[in-house]
Amino acid sequence: MAMESVLTNLESRIEELVEAYRGAKSRAADLETAVSDLETEVDDLKAKLESSTDASARVTELEGQRDELATRLENVLSLIDGALKTDDD
Repeated sequence: MAMESVLTNLESRIEELVEAYRGAKSRAADLETAVSDLETEVDDLKAKLESSTDASARVTELEGQRDELATRLENVLSLIDGALKTDDD
């Protein structure tokens, strides 16, 4: 009888171990999916950041062009004002 009790206990423990293994496998699969989803999200965020950096560089470039154009327009207006003053004299 003692051997029967030990074997029953061993079978019960093996069944618990198998269930725990199945649970761990299922959890591992869930975690792999979550990691894959997070990697995709990180890639998307990196692309957005790169795009934002590109846009920021473009904005800086356009602001420089705007400042240059404003300076040139001021020069042209000064020339026109100078020419108008000459005509008024």
